[in-house]
Amino acid sequence: MHAALDIGTATDVGRVRAANEDALLAVLADGAREGQVLVAVADGMGGHKAGEVASALAVESLQRTFQEVDASETPQDLLTHALQRGNQTIWEAAAEDVEKEGMGTTLVCALLTADGQAVIANVGDSRAYAFSAGEAVLVTVDHTWVNQQVLAGQMSEREARHSPFRNLLTRTLGNAPRVEVDLFVGVQLQASGDALILVSDGVTGYLDESDFSKVMGTTTSAEAAAKRLVDEAVKRGGADNATAVVVRRR
Repeated sequence: MHAALDIGTATDVGRVRAANEDALLAVLADGAREGQVLVAVADGMGGHKAGEVASALAVESLQRTFQEVDASETPQDLLTHALQRGNQTIWEAAAEDVEKEGMGTTLVCALLTADGQAVIANVGDSRAYAFSAGEAVLVTVDHTWVNQQVLAGQMSEREARHSPFRNLLTRTLGNAPRVEVDLFVGVQLQASGDALILVSDGVTGYLDESDFSKVMGTTTSAEAAAKRLVDEAVKRGGADNATAVVVRRR
């Protein structure tokens, strides 16, 4: 248990998929990193259960790097190092096994200090939202073809949400020897109830910012919030695995 931060996790295979290819991570540090929290959501892809392998390798690599790297390393450098390490591990595993060829995974993760400051890293379309003063706001940027079209002014947000190409990823862990990692700083859980929410696209395919705001405003714990987000996504369709990790200021 963390003195200042409440952490909750939830995942569900959904109503359609035979297996859950999502993976999550929630680690409370001790030793030189005492007071820090590392959380992540990964959404794997690939045949012959390779998606499960890719997402598991990503979160395992992230946790291992967090535990091994010197505490003096900045959160930005640590997360970049961890994601590059995970990318290389997945790339090499796919090269060694023809059944895992082409496997990959998204990964959104955050390292929070004891005072609630967060550094977020992202590859793919699993997302991070910040919740404060009753409102949830998207922090990360999706690495998808439709989002590129939105940013270029070629497609509206609504068109992107309903496009048959909405799941076409432009960046994942494992599809090249190196990967570009997006970093986001400036999110801080300052007031009681402030939260950071990490979710796979099995949640965001059904819920928007107003839904996140409502759930966070009507739950009293991080665990209850994470479970409600996942349950609501499954109830509204559940066509994909759904995963949520919530970190909330006590």
